[in-house]
Amino acid sequence: MAIESVAPDGYNGAIKIIVGMDIEGTILGTRVLAHQETPGLGDKIDLRITDWVLGFTGKQVTDENESQWAVRKDGGQFDSFTGATITPRAVVKAVKNTVSYVNTHRNEILNQPLNCGGEE
Repeated sequence: MAIESVAPDGYNGAIKIIVGMDIEGTILGTRVLAHQETPGLGDKIDLRITDWVLGFTGKQVTDENESQWAVRKDGGQFDSFTGATITPRAVVKAVKNTVSYVNTHRNEILNQPLNCGGEE
């Protein structure tokens, strides 16, 4: 499944992301869809600039590793950028929240009609 989400607390405003997950909640891919982060600093979340966003692939959010879902500066496992900690902090939090939401509501999500809200 692919879930769009928003990190509302980017340095220059909202950062729109999409997170792809398998049925067990393992991240298959994460991409930044839109942002207004500072060129040369916060824009490193963009795959066109660096591969930083690929660091989420293969990861899960569990009770055991929840505290690791932070940037290294905050005791977590994810790198931040020199001079731009706010941006990666916001993206890590948004990815974590997105996966946590799916983990909590997996059955409800998977039992939605396949017509995406359209008429049958």
